[in-house]
Amino acid sequence: MKQEKSKRPYRKYDDAFKAEAINQILQGRSVKELSLSLGVSEGLLYQWKSKGSERPYENRVELKSLKRDNRRLKEENDILKKALRIFSQSP
Repeated sequence: MKQEKSKRPYRKYDDAFKAEAINQILQGRSVKELSLSLGVSEGLLYQWKSKGSERPYENRVELKSLKRDNRRLKEENDILKKALRIFSQSP
């Protein structure tokens, strides 16, 4: 008779938990020590760390877009201020 293999239940970790774990690694805490204290495998911590390193690129793209929008809005604001001065000088 063949014994059925039981599936291991997988735990879900929220983004805040992952971010804190990555932060501790970046501050110099060893992955092995962190793995033991959190009850998470070292491999999983390394995966989170590598995925976390992708975010700076996304942040740069968003920052570039926000700077472009900010520059456009400043120009529009300057135009509106000039128009207000012109129209307020009329008798």
